[in-house]
Amino acid sequence: MPTPVLVPKATLTMEAADIVAWRKQPGDAVAKDEILFEMETDKVIVEVPSPASGILLRIEIAKGRAGLEQAIGWIGDLGEAIPAQTEGLEVPAAAPESHTTVAPAQTPTTATATPAARRRARELGIALGSVRGTGPGGRITENDVDNRARQI
Repeated sequence: MPTPVLVPKATLTMEAADIVAWRKQPGDAVAKDEILFEMETDKVIVEVPSPASGILLRIEIAKGRAGLEQAIGWIGDLGEAIPAQTEGLEVPAAAPESHTTVAPAQTPTTATATPAARRRARELGIALGSVRGTGPGGRITENDVDNRARQI
C-alpha cells in the first residue's frame, strides 16, 4: 500500500500550512528522509523530508493551504493503486515518521529560513543549503542571503 505524504505539525499552535514548493515531481524516485517539499506555517518555512522511499506517485496539493496531518501526496511502487478517498484519512499509530514534529533547527540536511530570506534566495538563485544562518536557532535571515550573494 502506498505511503501518504502528510503535513506534519511544525509548531505547537499550527493547524494548517501553506505548501510552497515540491522538490520532486510525480514519477521521480524519492529516498526516505530526502527533502520532499517546503511548507510555510504562521512562523517559519520548513523543508519536510520524505516519509518513505519509492516513487512519488501523485501530488494531491501542489501549492496552497493544507490541514494538519492531511495527505498531500503519495509514495509507493510504480503502478500501485492510491486510495480513492483521501479526505479524513486515518493513519495507524505505526505510520511513517512523517508524524514526528519537525524541529525548526538547522541541520546539514534541513535549513529553516524566514519567508523574506526564501524569497530573496529565489530572486538571487542561491541555494539555502549554502547559506549559514545567524538568526535564532541558526535560522537564515534575508541579511544572511545577501551576505552569501556578496561572497559569490
